[in-house]
Amino acid sequence: MAAPDPERLAVWRSFLVAHASIERSLTLALDEERELQLPWFEVLNALQHAGGKLRVMDLAERLLVSASSLSRQLNRMEDEGFIRRDRGVVGDHRAVVIVLTRDGRDTWRRANTTYLRVVKRQFTNQLTETDVTNLHRILAKMFEAG
Repeated sequence: MAAPDPERLAVWRSFLVAHASIERSLTLALDEERELQLPWFEVLNALQHAGGKLRVMDLAERLLVSASSLSRQLNRMEDEGFIRRDRGVVGDHRAVVIVLTRDGRDTWRRANTTYLRVVKRQFTNQLTETDVTNLHRILAKMFEAG
């Protein structure tokens, strides 16, 4: 198999650097302004967008992590009162559902303003309508190939 050409490798590297830069800015801003870790925000965000609750396996899938690696994080978030675990979902009494608490929802709401400000400043403000269309097309091609 032939290696990708240098121009495509340079684009790949730029993609990785851009992602790492935005992730670092999000990490710093959430920590400084909200005393919240980015992975915790991502859990709260996934729960918020799912209507406030998800099975552990579904949450792990949305976050692209294994359920076992997520478990310790969820323990700490539960200790802080951001989430709670419920058992006995209709149809599967063994399943554990992670539920966003009122404190978790309030924390998400405050942190989301920080998150969106950073994303807007470092990503969305830089894109034209053509860029958005092209990125959608390019990313869809990547997901199809995956």
